[in-house]
Amino acid sequence: MTEKEIQFGEKNQIFGTLTYPETSPIALPAILLVAGSGPLDRNGNGKGQTLHLYDQLATFLTNQGFITLRYDKRGTGKSEGVFAKMGFWDLVNDAKAAIHYLKKQSIVDRNKIFVLGHSEGCMLAPEIAKGEDLAGLLLVAGAGASLEDALTYQRGQIVESLQEQKGVKGKLFSLLNVAKKAEKKGVKFDKKVRSTKKDVIRYQGVKIPAKWFREHYEYDVYSGLAQVSCPILAVTGSKDVQATPDKVREVASYTKVETETHVIDGMNHMLRDQMEEVGILQLKKVYKNIGEKPLSPVFLEVVKQWLNRHV
Repeated sequence: MTEKEIQFGEKNQIFGTLTYPETSPIALPAILLVAGSGPLDRNGNGKGQTLHLYDQLATFLTNQGFITLRYDKRGTGKSEGVFAKMGFWDLVNDAKAAIHYLKKQSIVDRNKIFVLGHSEGCMLAPEIAKGEDLAGLLLVAGAGASLEDALTYQRGQIVESLQEQKGVKGKLFSLLNVAKKAEKKGVKFDKKVRSTKKDVIRYQGVKIPAKWFREHYEYDVYSGLAQVSCPILAVTGSKDVQATPDKVREVASYTKVETETHVIDGMNHMLRDQMEEVGILQLKKVYKNIGEKPLSPVFLEVVKQWLNRHV
């Protein structure tokens, strides 16, 4: 396996890693990895997060005979730009630029290019696919949901967790009506980002990427899925508390193409097997050192079998 740092893009130079089998007499199928939300680099790592999600995926996929491309988002890793000013369509355009880069490589079979979107990448994937004649979309840990859906689900999880607190902490939360206040805070926040035209705003003293929220809220992911013209694999884990697991089963109802769906028992949002039952408020503890753990073997087998049927 060979790894090579590459760069693409015009207005902003995006840096990434091209990973490919060392020798091949023929052009090979390729997979573009599109990351989840947050200031993550090409490996899925960021400040306070060492997930090693996309480099592990790239290694697995390359060992199956695929070329993979993963890249630093604008304003992360080596890539140019300001992350906080980036919106939904900027992310789509950068991913399309990555596809165009792949199509120009002699080692890539341009008729067999796939996109694997993780979390937010699932929401971007239908627009990335438009006009690109892709061989397939792999929607992982977030299929069938908009950002608004995901946030509603996550906020509901938070409120539920707060209401379930026991002991002194639970009594204090109940007394202060913390759960209800958290719910109202979410509504107020959404109203604020929808009403501004600025790229970045301050909300309660914190810089917020308003453009990113606003453009996501305006996008109809369900209409986007209906326009996809290539096969789709949609997968999530039963222990995912950041994306509604059951939503994945609804994806086929929005599409007009061959669509295969799976809920992997015991897998969490970071595509790792998780034994314990935890709420969204305990994610920091669950994800600590998660980058050292392997990806779910069942998940990898599902991806492998689907890809083998579509190349």
